Formats: sequence, structure tokens, C-alpha cells
Amino acid sequence: MIEDTDAMAQGPERSSEGPVVGKSRGGIFSALRGMFSFFTMMPIDISQRNIDDMDRNFWLIPVVGVFFGLVAVSVYSVFGYYVSLSVGAVLALLAIQVLNRFLHLDGTIDVGDGLTVAGGREDHIRALKDTLIGAGGMATGLLVVLLTWTEYQTIGVYDFIFFGLAAEILARNAQVSAAAFGTAGNGMAGNSVRSTGMSSLVRSSVLSAVLVAVLCGCMSMVMNTLFGRYATLTMWSVAMVSILLSVLCGYVMAKVAEKNFGMVNGDVLGATNEISRAVLLFFVIIMTATVMG
Repeated sequence: MIEDTDAMAQGPERSSEGPVVGKSRGGIFSALRGMFSFFTMMPIDISQRNIDDMDRNFWLIPVVGVFFGLVAVSVYSVFGYYVSLSVGAVLALLAIQVLNRFLHLDGTIDVGDGLTVAGGREDHIRALKDTLIGAGGMATGLLVVLLTWTEYQTIGVYDFIFFGLAAEILARNAQVSAAAFGTAGNGMAGNSVRSTGMSSLVRSSVLSAVLVAVLCGCMSMVMNTLFGRYATLTMWSVAMVSILLSVLCGYVMAKVAEKNFGMVNGDVLGATNEISRAVLLFFVIIMTATVMG
């Protein structure tokens, strides 16, 4: 996904599993290199081939979620434990947004503007692409950030080591889901959406499950070593059910975008990441309070 600034020069196209036409194929490492260069502030030199490989292998994006999850967990754990939960939550959110260059938050604001404007599809698209921020976009961005900040504090340091990491991975899986169920426009994210179909979604979901299991298993051992606290079976169950929820979040975002914009572009994928994270953490809070509480 690449955040769109010029979304629809021509009509939208339906997603498929086909390759980006006329481009040489690279490998998984090339795709990941492109993703980490684009989605983070890491000074990684890339070529157009890396971008093309990223588009073809968009299902690998949960790996990027691992990076952001580790950043969020590290910052929140240190400042939340030694300073306060509210400070830790603010700094963790700030860290992942800065490292992402605010791309996903910008997409959330743009989508908020696009959805709340009155009129037909052309009016929705015009508001989506407008560089000015309207009341709908400002309110959407603010609500998503405040909700996520509150959820971080509610979960607390110990459980966030487990669920904070999982949420970042699964928010990226939701992006793949939105791309798989969406129609590609002709903006910068068009090739990512166009090259992502159901098989990519299956790969992404399996990859997400493996990453959540392995990394959260390691985090569980760290928690036990430092705090004498293992991740419980209920925590594992909630994390795994969240994989299905991430797919559902992406599906809903794709259908809302289709109805209002006629496409899934980079802004929609960015908004999917931010909104899905908030939804997943809300689900975690409700389920852990109900089952474990």
C-alpha cells in the first residue's frame, strides 16, 4: 500500500492475483526491502523493482507489523511501568506514528473527510483527495487516536506486551483483507490492491497466525522471566480469534469504500490499519474482561 494523493485518473479495476504487467519479478527479500523503506523511516535505498515486488507480495505486510509492534511494546512497557500508563500510551502511539511518517493517520483523516461530505460519489472522492482537512476528517482522526490511547491504558503494561504486538500484526492483515475485497483505482496504491486477491489474504492470515504465535510465545517467556506471568490460554484464544476479526474489519472497510468511492486506495488502506487496531484492542478488552474478569 502507498498512500494516495492522486487516486482516480481513470476508472477503477477489480483486484486480481495477476502480476504487475511488464515488470521483472524479484523475491520476498526484495519485497520486504521495499516495504520497510516505504512504511518506515529507515534509510533504505530501493529501486522501482523493490516497489513492484512489494505490490506483488503485499501479503507480507504483517512482517512490517512486527516491527511496529515491537516498537510500541518497548516504548509503552518502559514508560508505562516506570512513569505512568498515560505517558507510556502517548509515547508509544507517537513513536509508531512518527516511524510511519503519519501515513496511516493521514489516510484515516482523508477517509473521514470523504465519508462525511454530502453529495454523490464524485463529491466523496473530491473530499477524499482534498489536501485540506475538514471537520469530518479531524473528528475521525481524533476519535481513532483517543480511542487507541484509552485502550492502551486500559490493557495495561503486562497484557500489552502480548496484545499490543498482536494488534500491530493483525492491523496489517486487515489491510490485506481490504485490498483483497476491494477494487483498485489508478493511484499509487493501485498495483498493491490489483495484485492482492483471496490467495494473498490466505497467505497473510496464515503468516499473521504464525507471527502472533511465535512472537507472543517469546513475549510470554519474557513476561514470566521478568514478572512471573505467563500468557494464559484465554489470551492465546483471544489473539487467534482476532485474526478472523482482522479479516472482517478489512472486508467492511473495503465495502464502505466501494460504496462511497468506488475503489480501495492508499488512504483507505491506511485508515483500515488505524481503525482495525482500535477495533481489535476493543475486542481484546471486552473479551478479557468477560472471560478472565
